[in-house]
Amino acid sequence: MSMIPVLVKREFTSRVKGTAYILTTLFGVLVFVALSFLPPIMERINQSMNPGQIDLMVYEQDGESGILPYLQEVSETRDGFALRSGSGFSEQEAYQIVLDEGLSGLLLVDGPLYTLVTTDASNVILNDEIESILNMAVSRYNATRLGLSPEDMNSLFGRVDFRVREVSPLSDDGEELDSVAHTQAMVLAYFLLFMIYMALIMYGNMVASGVAEEKSSRIMEVMVSTVKPLELMLGKIIGVGALGLFQFFIWIGTGLLMNTMGKSGFLGGLLGATQPLSTIPLTTILWFGLYFVLGYFFYASIFAAAGALVSRVEEVSQVVTVIMMLLMAGFFAAYISFLNPNGSVAVVTSLIPFTSPMVMFARIVLGNPPMMEVIASVVLLVAALLIVAWISAKIYHIGILMYGKRPSLRQVLRLIRD
Repeated sequence: MSMIPVLVKREFTSRVKGTAYILTTLFGVLVFVALSFLPPIMERINQSMNPGQIDLMVYEQDGESGILPYLQEVSETRDGFALRSGSGFSEQEAYQIVLDEGLSGLLLVDGPLYTLVTTDASNVILNDEIESILNMAVSRYNATRLGLSPEDMNSLFGRVDFRVREVSPLSDDGEELDSVAHTQAMVLAYFLLFMIYMALIMYGNMVASGVAEEKSSRIMEVMVSTVKPLELMLGKIIGVGALGLFQFFIWIGTGLLMNTMGKSGFLGGLLGATQPLSTIPLTTILWFGLYFVLGYFFYASIFAAAGALVSRVEEVSQVVTVIMMLLMAGFFAAYISFLNPNGSVAVVTSLIPFTSPMVMFARIVLGNPPMMEVIASVVLLVAALLIVAWISAKIYHIGILMYGKRPSLRQVLRLIRD
């Protein structure tokens, strides 16, 4: 195995200066920086989604009246909402005033039909805000018509004070769920999950393409004469994996640096952030690293065997299709587990080695899975890694010297049994 370090160095140095690698590294750094500024970013997003000042003219058709006073009542409870009556004008004259004065729109009232006439019908946020206010006004109008008092209205339509408290069966005290913190955790989990998903695809394809490229150029025949096939496979997997680990350490260093700055308050004050900077928990970073490494070596072994089965680089995409589908299944299962991290789908897929690198990581970030399930997930993934590596080594040993027509599934199974 003395040639493995040489092969690892060759793979690492030949790829670390690549444009794609540098760009993805910078992208990951930007993601970790952005995650630290998540609260200010979310605040800005919320502000950008606010429709701002709404100036609305209401035009009631002849014989239709009564809704305007209730609209005015509701408008007084909303900041930045002003109403104007279109009484005394024709419909065309009212809309001309809207155009001349740059109002938000003209609300036409015709029986049960309410039509908003505006110059920008694509502003969904504005449309929803006006519809919400209109529904409140119509509810008050109907309540008055039915003889309900304002107290009855408040009792009927008042929002409940709903909170969620998580209590362990082994303790009496519970922890109240912070909806803002939970939303931030979901965003954090999604970005890190997406990074694992993209890294597995990128580095897996890098391994498969590298094997196929060396095989198609006949370099493999020369290398096999001096290096054992198992050494070649391990050298390529570890070499490309070293790229991932190097990239991972850069990302982790960025996360730790942003954590330190976020806790000190220096960076937030320097940039004028009104919301405190969020910190990525160290345990989350460590779990990210563990499942990134295990997931990579598991899938890289499969990608290496797939690359050894083809004779040309152009054929790599055909043989890795099934592997890509497994990765996509894991990503979608993890995404579904966001809704219920401890549901049956999430629990089962977090134990299956093909999907556990993404699903169990998402469960750890979003929920509080039993430690036994986490340990079982890691043990099953390590066991599957060893089995897959052994099978891939057998396929790789024979496949790298096979040229011509790609072997069928039956032939691949025969290679494994031999």
